[in-house]
Amino acid sequence: MSNRICCVVNCSNSYKNTTNVKFYSFPNRPHEKNLKTLWVKAVNRLEINGHIWQPKSHSLICSNHFVGNKKSKDPSSPSYVPSLFPQVYKKKCINEEQTSARYNRNVKRQEAKLKILPVDSFSDIPLGDSEFNTLNTLVCTESKSVDVACQVGLDYHDKDSFKFECVFNKSNNDVSTQASIPIDYNYTFKKPNSIDVSCGPDVSSIHLNYFQGFHSIDNESQLKDLTGTTFKVFKLLLSLTLDSTCSTISKENRLLMFLIKIKLGITYSAISVLFNVNRTTVTRIFYNILNSLVTKTKEFIFWPNKKTILETLPKSFKKNYPNCRCIIDCTEIKTEQPNTVEQRVHMYSRYKNAYTVKVLIAITPNGLICFLSKCYGGKASDTFITNDSGFLLKLEPGDEVLADKGFPGIKVPCDEKQSILVMPPILHNGWFTEEEVIETYNVASVRIHIERVFARLKTYGILNKITSDLLSSIDDIIHICCVLTNLQSPIINE
Repeated sequence: MSNRICCVVNCSNSYKNTTNVKFYSFPNRPHEKNLKTLWVKAVNRLEINGHIWQPKSHSLICSNHFVGNKKSKDPSSPSYVPSLFPQVYKKKCINEEQTSARYNRNVKRQEAKLKILPVDSFSDIPLGDSEFNTLNTLVCTESKSVDVACQVGLDYHDKDSFKFECVFNKSNNDVSTQASIPIDYNYTFKKPNSIDVSCGPDVSSIHLNYFQGFHSIDNESQLKDLTGTTFKVFKLLLSLTLDSTCSTISKENRLLMFLIKIKLGITYSAISVLFNVNRTTVTRIFYNILNSLVTKTKEFIFWPNKKTILETLPKSFKKNYPNCRCIIDCTEIKTEQPNTVEQRVHMYSRYKNAYTVKVLIAITPNGLICFLSKCYGGKASDTFITNDSGFLLKLEPGDEVLADKGFPGIKVPCDEKQSILVMPPILHNGWFTEEEVIETYNVASVRIHIERVFARLKTYGILNKITSDLLSSIDDIIHICCVLTNLQSPIINE
């Protein structure tokens, strides 16, 4: 420490040769960054390379370079920044006594302005909630003069019955205030016409933008995001929904709750928050709408006749599969773990490694869902579901049915119906022949349409994972999802 000296040029003060001189480190705290810059600028040293000198952690500056031989933390003080330097700096000479005296006078003047004289008494005035806005009394003194300021804000229409006095006693510098209100004073005031901006706007006059159900939906894009339907489809479903005389919720909002549950798959509690109703109310509305729509939309999934299929057959089918009646496949939907052991045995799918329900779906060549089986456990095979669902009963002689490799067990029943089951060839000898490769490509090029339908079906969030409470209504839920898929635009533009 004895080797540490003042950093100012031509200043030889150090711990060795001084006793009454203090040494200060440069300000290094984050909030003192500007102060450190002022100190460095005042010291005005240069490095050998010509750059501005920057203090190190051990750099010091002695108190001889501060006015009054002591640094100050007051920004208005002349000793806030070092200003006394040797002649080599060629700076303007500062009169230390005059600078200190000027600062001391300024401090005393500020203290005098902040001095508040005592107020003897303020009479207790019975005030209402908004009759008097402010009642502030401030008495300031400087030298021999006294300033008295009184401010009273009134919201009152009868000025004659109210008296207010402010008295100043010069003999003892006392200030007193007095308010007189008659006993029979009626504390009823008119509501002000203007709004006090400082207190914020009148909440009653603000239009609050919050979700108000169906009337908050401004365009079709918003409706599609919430329900997956257009306004035309929504109007169609609304006409199929039964009116409820015991519900205060509008018909549009009840249908909107149902479709939000189907599309987004969120909980009943979340929907209850959106519509500001009880959770049980949302649950009851969901099942009421579900049962109503399932009854009214049974014919929305139908088996078209062969003539209609041929008239709407896309070009991609006409070359290789002109007699195609439908494309079939099974899809699995994950569920929560069932409650009983028996359900777990039937619903566990080794293919998905999860508990699932499985359905068989058939679509026409142009992408319309024309057959939907009931739901089976994930353990059931594609062949078993096809034979058990009654699908084969709908086939007619000459019909071509496109399927994947998971349906070899239905070839015999199709032959008995004089129908043709078209599947990709199965690998036997380790490689495909040229004809088998071409056939595989042809089947895949048209079978892809059922995968596109499944992709549309899985956009309904309620099918992401079926909860345990929905398992009892899973057949109806999948039926509604298939109906909504059929009501979308065709997957093939032509």
